[in-house]
Amino acid sequence: MLSKPHGKAFSNFYDVVRDESLLDRKTTILVGLAAAMAVGCVP
Repeated sequence: MLSKPHGKAFSNFYDVVRDESLLDRKTTILVGLAAAMAVGCVP
C-alpha cells in the first residue's frame, strides 16, 4: 500500500496519463499497452 503522499502523486499522474484530450481513446490505450510491454509487463 502506498503512503498518502505517494498515493496522491500516483493518482495525479494516472489522471494526467489517461487524459484523452490530446489523443483519442484507442491511441491512449495502445500507448499504455506498448509502455507496459516495454518494461516487461504482460497484458
